[in-house]
Amino acid sequence: MMHIDNISDDEIRIIGNSAAQTSPKRKPRLYRQWWFWVALIVLVVVSLLTLWSIHSRRFLESYAAPKAGYDVIEATPAPVSPMLYKDEPADVLVFDTVINDVPLQILTPVNAVPELILGIPDTTDESLVLGLQAADIRADNGGIVGAFVLKGELLSRGVAKKGFCAILGGKIQLGMAESTPLFEEATSQDGYFFRQYPLVSNGRMVENKPKNKAVRHALCELDGRIVIVSSLDMESFHDFSQSLADLGVQNAISLVGADAYGFFRAQETGFSSWGTDVHRWKDAENVNFVVWRDYKTE
Repeated sequence: MMHIDNISDDEIRIIGNSAAQTSPKRKPRLYRQWWFWVALIVLVVVSLLTLWSIHSRRFLESYAAPKAGYDVIEATPAPVSPMLYKDEPADVLVFDTVINDVPLQILTPVNAVPELILGIPDTTDESLVLGLQAADIRADNGGIVGAFVLKGELLSRGVAKKGFCAILGGKIQLGMAESTPLFEEATSQDGYFFRQYPLVSNGRMVENKPKNKAVRHALCELDGRIVIVSSLDMESFHDFSQSLADLGVQNAISLVGADAYGFFRAQETGFSSWGTDVHRWKDAENVNFVVWRDYKTE
């Protein structure tokens, strides 16, 4: 038998593993490739940025968007012009509806301009087509609650309530703020200004502390118009405010409610009034009204 170490002159010995000599060269594993780590890092960075963006957007939206029922929105919307049609008489359009089981009446003045008056209105004056008590009166001394400006004259100061109404140049601005330049503008431009409870701000209801139920009245901005909305039943501030927001009211402040006096003169139905007849009052020097007067008498 030939020994394995014996090699003849015409033979060649191959040193090493024969399989290694014949198999193809192996590729480096994927995790050892430089481009793999670059791609992985880019993917991680993009994923983290995407998650951060989504989280930040949701946080900002949840933080910035006030929830109904929280007194957090302070705004001063643009002034709203009265509805004037020169070829038509002054009028009040009356519309009844029900929102959230709350019966409401909507009064829209037409061809009439708003103003504030101090004292009892002369309802025999047919130029007056709509009027409601505006600012509250103190029970202890009969003074007006909150800031009140009557044709540029400052009659009362204070910020007992954040809601406000400013009337400048026949246009109404409703808002909610502890301070507003419209107060100074009213005093310098022969305007009008008073404060009341805010009910709706930027389309969202505003919660108020009084929890009793009463007939409610509100001065509202609805569909680009200024209207009066009244509850036909006794309602809490919460339910009334929520019904206004669900009606589509953008901004609203309350007017004197309960048995407060109000009236309107409509072409279709004639003169109507409600509440306590203030014409019987003898000591109502500070009772005040927001009224609409036929613009042709201005």
